[in-house]
Order: sequence, then C-alpha cells, then structure tokens
Amino acid sequence: MSSAEIVLRQYFAAYDGTPKEFEEVESLFDAAFHKKFALNRKTGGRKYIDDLRGNNVDEGKVLDRDAVKELHASYLNKGTKITLIHYRRIGLDCYDCEFRIQNADEDETYRVVYTIEDGKIERSQEVNNDIQVIRAKCSSALHTFNVFNKYPTNM
Repeated sequence: MSSAEIVLRQYFAAYDGTPKEFEEVESLFDAAFHKKFALNRKTGGRKYIDDLRGNNVDEGKVLDRDAVKELHASYLNKGTKITLIHYRRIGLDCYDCEFRIQNADEDETYRVVYTIEDGKIERSQEVNNDIQVIRAKCSSALHTFNVFNKYPTNM
C-alpha cells in the first residue's frame, strides 16, 4: 500500500456520515492532495445540471485545489459518507480509484484516475469507462514523463 493510498483512506474515513466542519479534516486534505492539485470533471455520462438554467455547468471543467476544497467542505457539512470501492495501481504513478458518496441529496459512485507526485495526489481525472481509464493512464504517464524531464541529469 502506497503512502498516498494510506492518507486517502484516512481522509475518506473522516466522511463517516456525521456533519462536520472542514477545518476538522483540513490537515488530512493537505496530506492527501498536492498544492498543484486539479480535478478534471468528466465529459459524457453523468451531467452536472444547473437547476436554474438547465445546462451542464461543470461538464469537462477543471477545478483547482481551492474549488475542490469548497466542494469537499459542502459534502462534510451535509454529513456525507464515502465508501472506497477500489484503489488499484495502473501505472508508474497512476491509480484507478472508485468510491461511493452518500448523503441526503445524492447517492453516486465516482471513478477517477489519480496521478501521484511527491507522494500526494496531483491530478485527478473523472472517467466513465475502461477506455477513458486507458486514456487517463496515458495522459498520466505523459505528465509523469514531463515532470521527470524537467530535472537535468549528470550524463
């Protein structure tokens, strides 16, 4: 089990169904998510509907760390329970993760591909199916290669 997985499991365990303030788990969030963290919302599949306008406001959108923190804070305030379904290594620094979010407003299952950098989750891509997992894995590998490539070697 990687250190990123251990911290993520601790963070998910904080979502036990009882309403909380985000400050209670902020240190776990900081331990799990890199300062450059970004979440790529998926396109296709589940739609993110704005009730007022009836359009897909979030579909395909990239959320930065602060926006994700606000989203997670709203889940905590609602007394959300998160159940980890699977967490599998699928590449060098790439993990396929599926989890269920349950609260009074929703009962949804999400599947994401995480890219790990410096022992923390640096990128997260929502996916619908195995083809999108493969695409996200390739994107993660390219990202990891580019990260390694920016450091000069002594050759």
